[in-house]
Amino acid sequence: MLVWNPIDSFSGNFTDPALTARRSCPVCGGDNPVSVVEMRDFQFFTDSAVNPKRVRLCDVRCDDCAALYLNPAYTPCGFQTLFAEAGCSYGATAGRPREQLDWLSERGLLHPGKCLLDVGCYDGRFLSLLPATVRKVGVDIDKPAIERGRLHYGAQGIELIHGDFDSFKLDKQVDAITMFHVLEHLPDPLATLRNLRKLATSMTALVVEVPILENGFTNDINGFFSVQHMTHFSRRSLANLLARAGWSIEERLEQPDYNGCRVLCRPAPETDSVTGATEDRATLAAYLRHHRDVVADVQRQLTSLAGAERILLWGGGLHTELLYQLTDLFRVPGRRFLIVDSDPLKQGKSWRGIAICAPEILRAEEWGETPLVISSYGGQNAIHDAAVQAGFKPESMVRLYRKFRVY
Repeated sequence: MLVWNPIDSFSGNFTDPALTARRSCPVCGGDNPVSVVEMRDFQFFTDSAVNPKRVRLCDVRCDDCAALYLNPAYTPCGFQTLFAEAGCSYGATAGRPREQLDWLSERGLLHPGKCLLDVGCYDGRFLSLLPATVRKVGVDIDKPAIERGRLHYGAQGIELIHGDFDSFKLDKQVDAITMFHVLEHLPDPLATLRNLRKLATSMTALVVEVPILENGFTNDINGFFSVQHMTHFSRRSLANLLARAGWSIEERLEQPDYNGCRVLCRPAPETDSVTGATEDRATLAAYLRHHRDVVADVQRQLTSLAGAERILLWGGGLHTELLYQLTDLFRVPGRRFLIVDSDPLKQGKSWRGIAICAPEILRAEEWGETPLVISSYGGQNAIHDAAVQAGFKPESMVRLYRKFRVY
């Protein structure tokens, strides 16, 4: 029997000061943060009376260089604890690795005999797609992923290293280093880039890709200030950081179909100068106005639920928490909810007291006029189609976005 519960009907969730720690500006090293966006008691995934799941999230602007970053930031313990159930929340679209490989090949970085180091390699699956004639090395802080990768790809000659990005060492020279959507997740990106500079020869190419503020005007309620990211780059703050670490940008590519700013860099003398603060402050002001409009648009999509006493949500991840934080979906007195999610890590648990079930329940119940809110951005089409196949009425579904773009 399905149980419909009101929001926040689980009282055991708690926080722990060990989950986060204050830090200086990751770009210029200054300590003059100005609060930009704040969410209190943000819950990471399912309920727990054993593990701390809630933290205060505060994104700030450095008053010296205008860089944007999470402060306090997740500690290693905090990141491991809070993101343990991230599961299906990560990943790239199917064609993305092929596009990246073609781009690297066009620049001569995959010629026979070249050695490529992938920083943030996870289990080595990207490296496994490289030509057999390229020597492949990967490093990641995720020890279980490295161990799985060694079992899966060790026979292919892929060397996988478990270590911290800002201190690991190599016993070989590398011709190219790749970091695709890794730098924004790190607590000290400057230390990582400086360590990579030490490992590089004068001709080593460094390829970094991150999302940037200028292209962050998405219609996604998650917005540019993703809770998964510790540093939120702009074109200028990325260039400032690379210059301080001893890297000079030779080429820049900004992807037209998703927010990815890719730069190809070469070693250069380090510099402590930073520029561009005025432009970044203006862009931030424009972005904040835009995101307020995005939230308002999502709120308008939810107005069709005004009289609903029971609501089914498909999605038990961070998107649902953001609906809780930014809209009034869960503020209607007496309203009860149920969640379905395809991630086994979440099924059989609850979020803020609301049960999370497998999608199979859609076939076993008669839902009548019960509305279904698709609580996902990039997955909204797949969820819609799966719900239709399970017999759910399309007119009973609430889609929050008319279009989307994903990595």
